[in-house]
Amino acid sequence: MYKQINSNSVFFFSEDMELMLGVLNILEGEEKHQLCTKLYGEEYIGKLKKKYHFLVEIAGTFNKFSINCILEHLLNYPLDNFHLSEFRDYILNLDTLEFLAQCFYFIEKEELEKAVKSDEGLEKFYLEHHDFFYSFLGLQSFIRQRKRYLEEFFAFSEELRTPGFQSEMKGLADRIKEDLSKHQKALVKEEALEYSQKIMGKTFHNRGPYSKFSFSPSLLLPYRALRFFGKDQILFYTLRPAPLENEMMLKQLKTIADSTRLKIISLLNTKEPLRGLDIAQELSLAPSTVSHHMDQLKNAGIVNEEQEKNSKYYSISRNNVDELLKVLTETLGNK
Repeated sequence: MYKQINSNSVFFFSEDMELMLGVLNILEGEEKHQLCTKLYGEEYIGKLKKKYHFLVEIAGTFNKFSINCILEHLLNYPLDNFHLSEFRDYILNLDTLEFLAQCFYFIEKEELEKAVKSDEGLEKFYLEHHDFFYSFLGLQSFIRQRKRYLEEFFAFSEELRTPGFQSEMKGLADRIKEDLSKHQKALVKEEALEYSQKIMGKTFHNRGPYSKFSFSPSLLLPYRALRFFGKDQILFYTLRPAPLENEMMLKQLKTIADSTRLKIISLLNTKEPLRGLDIAQELSLAPSTVSHHMDQLKNAGIVNEEQEKNSKYYSISRNNVDELLKVLTETLGNK
């Protein structure tokens, strides 16, 4: 489905896109939900992981941001008639530098060029960006053998096109139509950027301007929402209900039960989004101290992180915080 909502916003849903999002969920270890395991079974997924071991092993050396980098290329690709095989051909026909420049848009192209040309340049690149790549050999294999990585990624995606998957997609038809209607009504009253922030539950640092906004629902998406932006913005969001589990609630409460982290949350509530250095200056803290606390808050789902070149911007994860407040109100409020 691909529908124009208004002059600058579209709604689309693609089963082929869902296959790729399912692979990303599996590569990330199904941390947020186990729908792929429920849909395909542990045995089938285990066979696929063994069959495409190169893909699985290399992806395991990346952080989540890097695993998702293939989808950055959707920003330069027409979505109105999306086919997995055609997108595969498009990606494989890019030269290495073109491919990497879009994957890692926040890194200077000169750095990427040096990394492609020599192992010395690659080693320097790895040392400067090791937060994204946990293994030099993993990064080296990804760049030097990128075609094998990509071929296995798309082959893995195709293997998820089972009768069970197609049946599951048919069952989403009414929900997809309901979502389209919801967006059509909302975007009469709200600007697309502000509406996008509500869906993601965060305040964006990068605010465009964007010429087109694309909204895409997903069942297998590993997160509540995932945004890509360049000259346009693409926003994937989950169709799954996301109730707060007791274990996560306790983790969140323990995380905010710290005076420094509480000050950081209060600061973000009034001035988000902010860089770690901005937070350090505002609260007279060492940058290393702020970095430690931001990791804690991010892991508990209290804050979001947005990469902009070599800087990270933080904002409160409104959806998660609202869910926490709702559960606490239900638990502690008066009947």
